Amino acid sequence: MRSALFGVLARRTSAKIPSMKIGGGAACEWKRDAMAGADLKDGANRARSEAFTEPGRFRRLLRVVLVLASCGLLSGAAAFGGEKPERGGVAEPLRIVNLHPFHLLYGVPASFGARVLAPGSSELILSADMASYLVGESSGPERVLLDGETGRLALALRGGFRDRWEWFVEAPLVAHRAGAFDAFIEGWHDFFGLPQGGRDKAPRDRLAIFYEDETGTRVNIRRSVLSLGDVSFGAGYAPPRRGSSNDGLAIRASVKLPTGDGDSLAGSGGFSSSVWAETSGALPGASASRGWLYAATLGALVAETPRNLPEFSREWSVFGRFGVTWRPLARLALTAQIDVHSSPYGSSRASPLSDPIVLMGLGGALRLSAGTTLEVALTEDDGSRASAPDVGLHFALRRRL
Repeated sequence: MRSALFGVLARRTSAKIPSMKIGGGAACEWKRDAMAGADLKDGANRARSEAFTEPGRFRRLLRVVLVLASCGLLSGAAAFGGEKPERGGVAEPLRIVNLHPFHLLYGVPASFGARVLAPGSSELILSADMASYLVGESSGPERVLLDGETGRLALALRGGFRDRWEWFVEAPLVAHRAGAFDAFIEGWHDFFGLPQGGRDKAPRDRLAIFYEDETGTRVNIRRSVLSLGDVSFGAGYAPPRRGSSNDGLAIRASVKLPTGDGDSLAGSGGFSSSVWAETSGALPGASASRGWLYAATLGALVAETPRNLPEFSREWSVFGRFGVTWRPLARLALTAQIDVHSSPYGSSRASPLSDPIVLMGLGGALRLSAGTTLEVALTEDDGSRASAPDVGLHFALRRRL
């Protein structure tokens, strides 16, 4: 999938679990789970669930899915084929988030776009995200094992309340569960000849979110979690434009409240605040056609250390994102986006905590009606760091009210 979508040759060295001496019941369970399957024979390493054991069955199913998806895109293109991109169109960044269980907590905000809403108007955004991860590492006294899936269902509402000003609020539900898509991901990698990154040697359909340091076991989640996450609210302001050639500039600030359960990693157990700027415009040579656009975000975040995790070496982090959008049709926009942010866990030597975050998104938005847009995207890590999930899916439905 990495090569097919992003042209990245991924080497998941962090997924190789080294042998180590550990004590304590939870730590012994960690070692037993992490090393399960390591002594399997080469032929058994490719074992699949019953749904994928018949020769060629998965390949035939996947080909059918790809053909149907292609037909759907062609049908959509035919339906809107006579429409050209609107001259006034503005790039809207993908509202993807990093669902790594330890980095989701401090609340890097998603983007709303480079323009604020007019007074009296509002927008409702329902987003659903799911990501799968598998990484294990031992570094000094620290031991990390992440195997499972994290989901996030969020409802955001924003509205303009005076000239150049808007407010917004977002409430999420967070879920951690066993890897229900393990077989599909392994089959996908197998179909395209991509490396499994240790998935074919790890236990199937397992939830394990584990962190241990010199003080003992801090996090050990083995059962599914579904809980309210941390609610956030804030405001945005659009400065007057003075000769700028871009589509606008929006400056936003938000505060995240500790409404989620910190012990189950549905929330951080602390406050955080963010301030960021967003802008967008046409790429060079596309000012007239508005067929190629860009969107950029740059911001900073200050947060309290999440409960049960290593102390932040610094209280602030920086984040940014950049996306390029192609608008082949008036109602269709295709976007490639990269999100980056620094890790506040600088005191940790475990790469799943201390690595900078690089998350790539590839997707698009289809305008269903004058006020409704459907957003779909696939997310991937960059293949060289352990601080973002292996793969994820993003959906968002945006409705102007």
